[in-house]
Amino acid sequence: MYRVIQWATGDLGAKAVAGIVGHPDLALVGAWVHSEEKEGKDVGSLCGMEPVGVMATRDKDALLDMPADCVSYMTTRTWVQDPMATVEELARILRAGKNVVNTAWPALVYPQALGDGIYETLQEACLAGGTSLYTGGIDPGYGSAGLALTALDVTRKVNRVRMYEILNYATWDRPEMVTLMGFGQPDVDKCPLLVPGTTARIFVSTLTLVADAMGVQLDDVVEDHEVVYADEAFDVAATKIPKGTICGMRFEVKGMVGGQARVIVEHVTRLRDKDFPDVDFVGYGYRAEVDGDPPIRVDMTMLAEDNLHAAQIACVMDVINAIPKVCDAPPGVVSMLDVLPHPCKNVAG
Repeated sequence: MYRVIQWATGDLGAKAVAGIVGHPDLALVGAWVHSEEKEGKDVGSLCGMEPVGVMATRDKDALLDMPADCVSYMTTRTWVQDPMATVEELARILRAGKNVVNTAWPALVYPQALGDGIYETLQEACLAGGTSLYTGGIDPGYGSAGLALTALDVTRKVNRVRMYEILNYATWDRPEMVTLMGFGQPDVDKCPLLVPGTTARIFVSTLTLVADAMGVQLDDVVEDHEVVYADEAFDVAATKIPKGTICGMRFEVKGMVGGQARVIVEHVTRLRDKDFPDVDFVGYGYRAEVDGDPPIRVDMTMLAEDNLHAAQIACVMDVINAIPKVCDAPPGVVSMLDVLPHPCKNVAG
């Protein structure tokens, strides 16, 4: 039995708690929370479940001193404001002898691509603590690189790999809908996600991971994007979308090799299904296409009515299901090149 500490109990953290409690090889032994209102309360109750007998705490030292095998790290997006603070906190946990699975900073799926000594700091912490770090999720994560690696497994020649996310975000009730994605804003200058360099920083790790798996080295990363504007006013869960403001975006992040785009991430992010009607995808989900011999397309469709809710569950379970393999891995930073597959063991009934 692997003992797990849940680090934060927000949207993703609550879904992770349910995944930990339901996994036959995992035991929830602690949880860190940010707010005073949550401190001292049963974690199950905080996460909309029956009580689980584990009380939430804001005392990080106490959690790191307790016997546990792994920390499930799912804080809010603090890396956006201060990425090195996130690196240092992860390093502190690793040095304390706790393995870590992480979704909080998705670019760490392959930190070798990030520079600034990030990989070296995390690798040193792993070796000092005798621990391993795995970052996963849905995209960056299994929905992009995971599907691409699956397709590449059965390919004898590859020219190009393209990974897609096609999702409707209308049900996502988070401030990032406005503050990061710029929905409801009058022009693209009000969309922080599309500021030059931002999507490249998020997805360079995914591109590099797949490129390394293919045995090629990226020369450059190039971004393209387009947005659509609402032809009428409408409401979504997080905000109002006035007529004439941004209601959808489509961007590409392209890994270049010898002047050609060899590895590509494309996102179609919309609030109405009618926007970007040329997208050839039934429903919502993720796709990987390999232009090669043979040409291959792998689709992962979210069948739930709330596609974003389904994507969040998939995001956390990519790392929760990986915990046994991460704990058993040799010390160091690991990626999906090292730990896939890690299937669900929570069999209904």
